[in-house]
Amino acid sequence: MQDLNAAELLARVMGWQDQEPVQEYVPELQLLAFFKYDQYQRFGPGRRFIESLALWLKRLDVEDRQAALALVKDKLVFFSDREISHLVEMVYPDLIVQERLRLVAEEHDIPTHEVGRLSRHPRFKELRLKSLYLGLSDGARTNELRRASNHQIGNEQIWQAYELGEQKSASMRKALKTELGKAGFEEEQPHFNLIWLLDDFSGSGNTYIRYDSEEKSFGGKLQKIYDQLHRGGLIDPTHYEVFLVLYVATRQAIDHIEYWSERFTSERGFKPLQLRVLCPLERNLALTQAPSATLAALLAKDKYFDPEVDDEHMKVGGSDGRMGFASCALPVVLSHNTPNNSIYLLWGPEHLKYPGLFPRVARHRDF
Repeated sequence: MQDLNAAELLARVMGWQDQEPVQEYVPELQLLAFFKYDQYQRFGPGRRFIESLALWLKRLDVEDRQAALALVKDKLVFFSDREISHLVEMVYPDLIVQERLRLVAEEHDIPTHEVGRLSRHPRFKELRLKSLYLGLSDGARTNELRRASNHQIGNEQIWQAYELGEQKSASMRKALKTELGKAGFEEEQPHFNLIWLLDDFSGSGNTYIRYDSEEKSFGGKLQKIYDQLHRGGLIDPTHYEVFLVLYVATRQAIDHIEYWSERFTSERGFKPLQLRVLCPLERNLALTQAPSATLAALLAKDKYFDPEVDDEHMKVGGSDGRMGFASCALPVVLSHNTPNNSIYLLWGPEHLKYPGLFPRVARHRDF
């Protein structure tokens, strides 16, 4: 009954007088809502997708509603909770284990196709124990990763944040020494060899590494992490690898992180960052790439944007938030929150003008 009422509301908002457009749009939208869009975790209590879509369209001018509906039907990329969980489950067997095999092969001159020999080598187990896992945000899902590893990641090897205090660092090193001793690797001052940094999504890469040309200094999470690793005694500065694992990332973010992290690590004398992305999103996904005339007109309207979102955090991206942080202009939604790299029409917070179809809850609330 709720679906029928929502469909009738959508038909009234769109001004459909016969069944042809209803049959063209409603069944597909209801199917997508059932499998994906109803799962969006930031909808208000009792709110579902079709109702939200109708109310969102109603706030737009009549002449813009068809373009907005086409945007949702043809361009929207929605990552469900199940899909992100699947990517997390792939990380350990398909990426982390393979990197350890590669490192053992390089260190001991063993052909990479001799997987059995590599996996039985003592160094393969040693590297498993000497791996440290740090989550870079709530989306890292570190608990899911630990469970997906089939007990190959210990509790003292993984932490849900990248900022480690002295007490936590000391606890991790103590646990590492104990586990190494049990496995027959006696070391007086053990260090982690492999650092795995985990996050769910990057649209621009600025959060991880950026350069302030006026201050002539680097900022971002990677700068803080490298400095912390070298100060905290968690690594041997001469023998370590740092991997940034992103479950989903745009090509814009990949290029940005690779370029600026290479400059940062080379200038500071650190080991280079190794970036691994499970699901890359190519540049042609951006809505500014050859949009239709109606979509371009919709995106160009200032009235569908609230400049209050342009706080100090948004300005780091170098532009206003209408096309998203760093002008990424993405049509991307994650089930737990819409990234601010997407267009404002999708993520605008509910308490501002023209709230988005999938309203975002901001990490930084300055407006």
